[in-house]
Amino acid sequence: MIEDGGGARGCPASREEPRVAHSRTLRFWLDPANIAVRLGQAGPVARTKAGPAVAFQVNDPSLIRKVGCGEDIFQAWSADPCLRDFTGDGFAGAEGQAHRDRRALMKPALAAPRLTALGPSVRDSTEGLLAGLPADRPVDVPVEMSRLVAGLVIETVLNSGISPDTLAALARARSVLSAGVFWKYALSPWPWVPAPRGRAFRRALGTLNEATQEVYERHQPDGDGNDVVSLLKRSSDNRPDAALHDLRALLFAGIEATASTLAWACYELGRHPDHQTAIRAEADAVLGADAPADAVRPEQMPRTAGFIREVTRLHGIPFLVRRPRHATYVGEQPVPAGALVTLPMGALRRDPARYARPEEFDPLRWSPEAHPQLSPAALLPYGLGPRYCPGAAASEILTPVALASLVRSRTLRTTTPDRTVRVSLELTPMPKGLTMLAAPREPHPPLVPGPASGEEADPVRRP
Repeated sequence: MIEDGGGARGCPASREEPRVAHSRTLRFWLDPANIAVRLGQAGPVARTKAGPAVAFQVNDPSLIRKVGCGEDIFQAWSADPCLRDFTGDGFAGAEGQAHRDRRALMKPALAAPRLTALGPSVRDSTEGLLAGLPADRPVDVPVEMSRLVAGLVIETVLNSGISPDTLAALARARSVLSAGVFWKYALSPWPWVPAPRGRAFRRALGTLNEATQEVYERHQPDGDGNDVVSLLKRSSDNRPDAALHDLRALLFAGIEATASTLAWACYELGRHPDHQTAIRAEADAVLGADAPADAVRPEQMPRTAGFIREVTRLHGIPFLVRRPRHATYVGEQPVPAGALVTLPMGALRRDPARYARPEEFDPLRWSPEAHPQLSPAALLPYGLGPRYCPGAAASEILTPVALASLVRSRTLRTTTPDRTVRVSLELTPMPKGLTMLAAPREPHPPLVPGPASGEEADPVRRP
C-alpha cells in the first residue's frame, strides 16, 4: 500500500519529529481528521465506497448511540461467524442473553470498587516488568508495551503468573492476532479471498492458547473467591474449555486496547518532553514507596489522566463496526442486511464544535482548571451499548499507574526523529515502526568534578 506523510491530515509532522502515515486505501477510515471533514459535509449518514466494499458512515451522535446500542437490529463484529475460530465459545462471540449472562457473571470481579484498590499492585508489578526493558538499545515500543500490559493484566487482574518466555512470545503474537482478526472480518463478504498471513495467525493463536492455559493453571484465587478466574471456573461445571474461551477473550482484549494507548503515549512523550517532566513530578509525589495505598489512584494523578485522555482522543480506536441483521433504516438512509455500518469515533473526537484546536495535542484541555470542562465520557474509549468493554474499570486503573511508573523510572526518547511512523492495520491502530530509547532515570543530576576556586559547578545531566 502507498504511504503518505502525516502533516495536516495526521499527527503534526516536522523534520525533528517522527511523522505518522496512513494507508491511502483505508485513509477514509483510519485518518480521523479526514473523516471529520468529509462527514461534516455529508449529512447524518454517508454512503461510501472503497473498492468493492460499500459502507455507511454514521455522523450524527444520536444515531451513533442508536446503532451502537441496538443489539437486536445490529450485530457486533466479534459475533460474526467468520471469527468463530478466534472467539470460540466465549462471551466475545456470543449474542443476546448468552452474552449478557456471561458478562453478568464476571461483573462483580471487574467492578470499579474492586479494581481501583489494585493501584499499589499495578505500581509494584510495573516496576518488576520494567526491569526487563532494555536500557542500552532501542526498543520496539508496541511489542514492549504489549509485554508490559500482558504482564500487568495477568498478575493484577487475573491473579496468576506466566513464564518470561511465554510472556515475550505473547507480546510478539499480539500484532499478528490483531491484524489477522481485522482482515478476517474485513474480507468476510468474500470468503474465497485468503486473509493475509494466515499461517502466522494460526501460530499466534496457538501462542495465545498456550498463554491462556498457563494463566488458568497458575491462577491463585482471592480469599473471597470472587476474582474473575475463580468465577469463570465455578460457572463452567468442571468444563475447562468454557472457562478457557472466556479467559482467552479477556486476556487478548485486556492487552489490545491498553497496549495501544501506552504505545501512543510513549510516542507523544517523545514529542513533548515538557509533559514527560510534568508527569514524572506527579508520579514522584503519588507513587513513592511510602505513599499511602489509597493515594495510588487515577484521581490523584490529574496530569497523567489528562495526558491519557488526550492520547485516546487523537489515537484511540477510529471507528466501531456493526452489521444490520436485516434491511433497515439508519435515520432516513436505507441500509441493506449485512452492510458495513461504521461509527466514526475518531471523527467525533476531532470535532471542532467540541474541541478547540482539535488537531493539536494538548493534555491540559483535560485539566481540572480548564474551561469549559470536557467530559471524558464523550471519548467513548470503551465502546457503547451491550458490547461495552467489560474490562473498562481495569484499564482505568492500569493505564495511568503504568504510564506514571514508566515515566518515573525511564526517560523516553525517539531514536530516529526523521523516520515515518505508520499506523498499523489492526483492530486497534498501533504506531508501527516506533522505536525509542528508554534510558534509566537518574535520581539526581551528577556534578561536574573539580570546579576552579571561587567558581560554582553547574549540574549537568547525561544526554
